[in-house]
Amino acid sequence: MGCGTFPKIEAIFLAQFHPDLGPIVRLSVPEDAVELDENRGYNNNGSTARGDDDSRYAEGSVVSFGNNFSHFGLFHGGEQPAEVVELIKRPTNPRAPMTARSDKIDFNAIQALVIPKLTLFEKLITVNTGRFKVMCYPVAILGNYARNAFIFNMCFAFDISADTKCFGPVVKRVGCLLKELEISSGLLSDEDGERPLMSMMRQLVTKLNDHGECQIELDLKGLSQSLASTGISIKLFPYYGSPQDIESYHVPVRTIDFEMAKLKSVQTVSQADIPDDIMWDLVLDRVMQHMDSVNHVRRIALLTRIREETVVLALRHLDYYGCIVLADIFQFGNIYEAQYQVMDLYRHAWLQRECYSYVTRDGAASDVEAEELLRLYSTIQKRKTVAEWVLENEVDTERIDVRRFIVFGVIHQLLRRVHCYPVLCGPVKICDGERSVATEDNGETASPGHGSPDNDGLGKQLVEMLDGTHHMDEICVVEDKDAVTLRQAFDSHGNIEYMYL
Repeated sequence: MGCGTFPKIEAIFLAQFHPDLGPIVRLSVPEDAVELDENRGYNNNGSTARGDDDSRYAEGSVVSFGNNFSHFGLFHGGEQPAEVVELIKRPTNPRAPMTARSDKIDFNAIQALVIPKLTLFEKLITVNTGRFKVMCYPVAILGNYARNAFIFNMCFAFDISADTKCFGPVVKRVGCLLKELEISSGLLSDEDGERPLMSMMRQLVTKLNDHGECQIELDLKGLSQSLASTGISIKLFPYYGSPQDIESYHVPVRTIDFEMAKLKSVQTVSQADIPDDIMWDLVLDRVMQHMDSVNHVRRIALLTRIREETVVLALRHLDYYGCIVLADIFQFGNIYEAQYQVMDLYRHAWLQRECYSYVTRDGAASDVEAEELLRLYSTIQKRKTVAEWVLENEVDTERIDVRRFIVFGVIHQLLRRVHCYPVLCGPVKICDGERSVATEDNGETASPGHGSPDNDGLGKQLVEMLDGTHHMDEICVVEDKDAVTLRQAFDSHGNIEYMYL
């Protein structure tokens, strides 16, 4: 890892389209970062080399395009999320024996994407090749150049397992800055520009890896008469994905100590003439008082006497910064099933420690072995309720808090909730004010008969939710009833089946 939680830059190289030689690697840091042979190389020592004319994508390469998506050169306009295409092509050299992954970047395997079709210029591109993930932002400048254009690409290489979302703005910014410097001073097209370029690339690798930010001064003497030097400021920021949709039946679970967060926020602001009780958002403060991993969103809104829409906005803010995760409403009648990630509990000591402290009563970690926790999680099956699982496995509820045990498994994806979806399969009585009317098989309302009062029918809103798209948690929250009461009502009326998904 690089600075803090940011991934480490393994290498930076400057690719360029040579008018005679085609795609080449002009500069790289470290100097031996790109694989060299008779067909491909780079120009750190003053010579140029190129890839094969008959270039191919490497077998198993994975490519994603950050803004727009291009499938083998066909461009589809409009803003779209990043997509990934697995390229199933023959290897660069099909006669070469299969060997272990190289410690160098195989430029010949990715040159068609580093110097791509015109439709992909000034788009953020990510290419997985070998053990590297290469992020780049290709640029083409039209002007008085050979072939009427100057094409280049400053590429950043990371370990293939690195999460590089935070580097997207940095890669794009570097590409845009180099474009402006080329237009104003000819930095990239002039051979005298290699010295400041190499200095910039070395500082990018060193300072971003060590500090997560850099201030670079470029000496442009001899390149520009009006601009002797210029500065480049770059800083890495954490990447936060869009918050997920929060529904009334979701249960927010804390992932940080809010009291400590409030204390730190107070310490970072001058408290002169400012009382402590207004140093925190009032809605968040009231909402967090009722976040106990049990209350769902609608109950929190009722307890705080705040509109549910406002509570959702506050929780989305916390979810955006990773301060909460969302779980389901815990009941002993719930059904869960173990996931393959349950083995992470055996592999990672940090996950074991968190599980110990969270699921054991009074943090009695020494009384519970990792093997026992793993065994309990692995025995949770799809067709058994939590209550049945507790009795069958003789779970020691004196040492293990069953609710926290299940919640921990859900938020760490060790368990998956199997929801129950009630479906109306025939006519059912609907309570319409003081009368009960029946629905026909086609869902239309039948004649109410004598119109005698009957309060045993189901509400119209409830019947409309029995279409197989609403699970029991949602129905319970909307109807403000527990699952046992609803099941008894469904069973007494009949013609209602259950799907478990």
